[in-house]
Amino acid sequence: MKRLAAMGLILAMAVGLAGCKGGEAVSQTKRAENTASEGKKESEDVSGEEEAETTKAVEEADSETVNLKVSHVFAETHPVHQAYLQASGELYEKTGGRYQLTIFANGTYGNYADSITACQMGTLDIACLDSASDWLESGGVLFAPYCFDSYEHWRTFKESELCSEMREEIGKAVGGVRQLNMYNFGFRNLTANKEIRTLEDFNGLTLRCVNFEPYSTLKDVFRVAITSIPIEDVYMSLQTGVADCQENPVTQIVTMKFYEVQKYLIMTRHMLACSSTIINEKLWDSLSDEDRAIFEEVFLNMGDYVDQMVVENEATLIEECVMNGMTLLEDIDTAPFQENARQVVADYPAWQDWYSQIQEMK
Repeated sequence: MKRLAAMGLILAMAVGLAGCKGGEAVSQTKRAENTASEGKKESEDVSGEEEAETTKAVEEADSETVNLKVSHVFAETHPVHQAYLQASGELYEKTGGRYQLTIFANGTYGNYADSITACQMGTLDIACLDSASDWLESGGVLFAPYCFDSYEHWRTFKESELCSEMREEIGKAVGGVRQLNMYNFGFRNLTANKEIRTLEDFNGLTLRCVNFEPYSTLKDVFRVAITSIPIEDVYMSLQTGVADCQENPVTQIVTMKFYEVQKYLIMTRHMLACSSTIINEKLWDSLSDEDRAIFEEVFLNMGDYVDQMVVENEATLIEECVMNGMTLLEDIDTAPFQENARQVVADYPAWQDWYSQIQEMK
């Protein structure tokens, strides 16, 4: 609409009401409430007809942009959040302003499990899904210890027909959702307050790890006692000795400042932390073929962007750990760990087919 000088105040208010400008994601943790104040007309030339037209334009702007709710548990500095921000802008641009994302970071919408349930039900539009083994046992293979040995290996897998096949089967198994992409946020490594280089070094220690399979198979990989502690309590548990060591990607180690309570960063690279984006199936089915193609492109790009940031940032994050007092242990003989990992994989017959195909991609 042609901007009139006499309508500056009204249009400024309209921008605030629309809340959907330039494809910027609406981050729920940062959004400020817009308060409209009554003021004097700045010009007697603004007619009632012009005011009505402005109001109509605002209402149309609000109705034309659909804000899709996204939930994740990561901090706003995490690559996953940054990639969702980029995806929101790209989605807004490619759909001509018809869609963008409202992003709930830090678990502010709900925890990981509750967000998946909400996405299945349709009360949430988009969520993150890590291991799908609760719904499809074979899907747990992505978290099999030492399944991937490099970021290049992961990229080869993502570009394969197998990855597309797995995404389709996982979405069907979970039910009520469609899986749009896969991405990783780094190899998981150990931190501890003593040097750990061998299986014997784990004697007497308690390792905190994620509380469901296949993460818990690490007890057999490292021959160590494990404990389940929510991520928000891990810092305190390490500080008080409830747990002696923990394992996470360096992204999470830095975000949670584990370097303040752990002396050693031990590069075991025992598991690739991977995840995905899921969308409510009814929402997906409601999209036109053209919009589905756009959503697929946007979220595949999002997954690639997470992967890219992880690789580019890893060296810097490791250096940050060292700068904050950690000793880096890179020369680890992981052969005994990998031998135990092969036995773990053998104990999961449902993994065998996909695991073999992934190994052939090295």
